[in-house]
Amino acid sequence: MVSARFVFVLISFSGLLGSIGCKREPSTPQKDGSKDSKIEPRMQEEEPPVVSFDLKAVADPRLPKNSQLFECSYQARGKTAKFRIELKEGTVNRDVITTVSAEGKFIAVSGSDNSALLRDLKRALDGKHLPTSPVRLPELPFAAVVLGQNESRSPDGAYSDNPRGDWVLVKIFLPKGGDDGEVFLNFNPVLGKGEFSIKDSEYGDYLLKELAKVL
Repeated sequence: MVSARFVFVLISFSGLLGSIGCKREPSTPQKDGSKDSKIEPRMQEEEPPVVSFDLKAVADPRLPKNSQLFECSYQARGKTAKFRIELKEGTVNRDVITTVSAEGKFIAVSGSDNSALLRDLKRALDGKHLPTSPVRLPELPFAAVVLGQNESRSPDGAYSDNPRGDWVLVKIFLPKGGDDGEVFLNFNPVLGKGEFSIKDSEYGDYLLKELAKVL
């Protein structure tokens, strides 16, 4: 039975404004238009890095109404991982504080080589072991919470809604309907960038095992 802490509705990309969660004081927004996939500093040098990947919104007439589909790729050390992310729009929950619950899925792409991506995720998510011989799946559903929209990012990696920007901040829960693993997934369709970053070290190995099935 689905826990009461998860209300799986859809992400709203067009109408929702504002964000929740703790943010740093706003500073000069980052003006980095580079699309080179890489590991880069997260918030501060001593904190774990994020894994940044290329992202492009694509149209698909088979998608449900008000859904978004992104083609994603990660290139490092001569290896290219390819995958898709589908996100479904939703409504606002104002019971306690304004939040947006969500759902979506990672979709596997034929020909993906995720070996370099998994090694970099292992570092970023503080994993201890790389998965061995993972069974590939066509898709991996997840639940999520939108932590902020129209966010800008300063050079030190901090996010703020003042000034407004194009970043969307999302926390993903795996498996869908549970919380065995949690990871932050932030994306900026204007820059064509997405990024994974750590929620808690305890989730590292579980996330690597699950993500290896579709990335």
